[in-house]
Amino acid sequence: MTGAKPVRPILRPLRSRIEGRCIGARRSGSMLEAHESECMKTPAPLLFLELEGVLVLVGSKKRELVADAVSNIARGDSNWRDHQGTWEDLFAAEPVRQLKALHDQFQLRYCLTTNWTGLLDKAATLNVLRLSGLGFVASNLHARWEVDRGLGVVRRSDQIEAWLRHHSDQHDQWVVLDSEVRGPDVLNWPEHLAAHTVFCCSDVGLTGFEAGATRERFLQLQPSQKN
Repeated sequence: MTGAKPVRPILRPLRSRIEGRCIGARRSGSMLEAHESECMKTPAPLLFLELEGVLVLVGSKKRELVADAVSNIARGDSNWRDHQGTWEDLFAAEPVRQLKALHDQFQLRYCLTTNWTGLLDKAATLNVLRLSGLGFVASNLHARWEVDRGLGVVRRSDQIEAWLRHHSDQHDQWVVLDSEVRGPDVLNWPEHLAAHTVFCCSDVGLTGFEAGATRERFLQLQPSQKN
């Protein structure tokens, strides 16, 4: 028919547009995969955090106060607000300020190494942290938020190494913040862990000196800082 219009010139531009979209989609997909791959290569920096001798001074006494308060709450004899004085005095102000500065700089995630987790389940731990001024820690706990205390693992260093074996994707992006109150555990600290560890004096906790050392360790782990 003389009035029929040629089909091919209409389909070709359409096909070109479709192919162009597919190419664009493939490129976008490749960029997304590259971005995801880069994120997998560089996990968020993790801080293995002790409480006693780092943020809590006179630790054993305060640990007992927390344990008693949580037990009373669990029995229904009181509620969380009834123990506000305990929460307000739990963590020393200067160590908390130093930790918050580190958190703001590096956007840390946390794994708790404190033996307090043997007294508190995760829900109670989150409440204690939030009520005591460590909401930024509570909101950024790693999915596996505590070191494993099972299977007869007693030494802190062994607990951390076991955690790292289960989370090899963390690579070397971690620092340990602990206290010299650990005694023999500190004396037997493995050399490769010691390179990632900052110890606080238990009577003063985290000061600007230890915070500076922690900052230096995290900066050394950043890819842009490596030679």
